[in-house]
Amino acid sequence: MAWSGSDCRMFVSPILFSGLTGVQNTAVQPVNNTGNQGEYSTETEKAEKNAKENPTAVVTVVKVEVTKNGNTRAVCRTENGKDEQIIIAKNGVGKTLQGGLNKKFEIEYNVMKDGEAWFAIRAKQL
Repeated sequence: MAWSGSDCRMFVSPILFSGLTGVQNTAVQPVNNTGNQGEYSTETEKAEKNAKENPTAVVTVVKVEVTKNGNTRAVCRTENGKDEQIIIAKNGVGKTLQGGLNKKFEIEYNVMKDGEAWFAIRAKQL
């Protein structure tokens, strides 16, 4: 295996191993027949963009506290007004939520590993 120098992928170089006996090169080389080397099609770009989009929700901040490690933990009421959701935030997003007690926000979030809390990526006051 050799370092390609341009990125972090490793590849098998048949030149390096050509002098060895008993070694077979079983690596399959990708074939690009499209002629658009280095360019993505618009369909591929749209599919990647849709896969990367995070869910959004409109919430009202009910309670805010700062944890001992500096994160912001906000208890928020979701759009339907019945469910309370725990939202964890850091840095600028956390500061935004701290100053928004009883205010509405549109947040972009990821669901945390426990499946209950949300980690806010972006917050915009409405």
